[in-house]
Amino acid sequence: MLKIVLAVGLTAALGWLGGANAADRLGRDDSDNARFSERTHKGDWERGKEELTRSLKIGEDKAFYRRELEKLGYQVTSINYDKPDYVEYEVVKGEQTYEIQINIDKNSHRASKVDVTANLYKADTTDRVLKGHKLADKEKTDQGLFHVRNSRFSDRDNKSSWERGKDELVRSLKIGEEKPFYRRELQKMGYQVTSVNSDKPEYTEYEIVKGDRTYEIAIDFDKNSHRASKVDVGTNMWRTKETDEALKRNQDKSQAKR
Repeated sequence: MLKIVLAVGLTAALGWLGGANAADRLGRDDSDNARFSERTHKGDWERGKEELTRSLKIGEDKAFYRRELEKLGYQVTSINYDKPDYVEYEVVKGEQTYEIQINIDKNSHRASKVDVTANLYKADTTDRVLKGHKLADKEKTDQGLFHVRNSRFSDRDNKSSWERGKDELVRSLKIGEEKPFYRRELQKMGYQVTSVNSDKPEYTEYEIVKGDRTYEIAIDFDKNSHRASKVDVGTNMWRTKETDEALKRNQDKSQAKR
């Protein structure tokens, strides 16, 4: 179960966009890119999660959760799992998306556990709705929303790989270093910087990609020493177009090898 705290925030690596020129091409302190920052969205996302957690109480049958999500104004954009003992939905409301994971008791047919989590591995239908597109009527039905291959979008299934990558980044991106250290270290680790959401003397924020994984790296710098005082490895749920394109290229490469 991929439970991600935003405050802290499959698999060929892309080549490195190295050097100052590449950083300039990515958009140095681009005000448009800043809208993809987790720090911008964290408060609204957490409030939405709290509302969903309160409303999607355990002990109800499967149909209750679809009705409750509709009452709350959420659209189900993908059904990743639909088994007698486990159901998993991707939902969207405005700019926010969540993954709803429901364990169902086989005897009572009622939910024994409900988790509201981050939705990092979004289905194509979820991505389209987040970008303002409407689903066709046939896509909105349960038959249209569910496909056995949708399980590859399950954050629960991808949890181990993503968390191993996060742990490695946390160990390697130590505090106390100057800004160039972090770009070099990411390069050594095989990550591509796909967006620079902020590049100020006191704060830098990168979106990075490796294989099917993406993270947001948020670095606070001391104004006097110019060294990092804090490094956060986040989920990168709000991604730039460049990040999505890099993930898609990696996905295509992975599928071509099969």
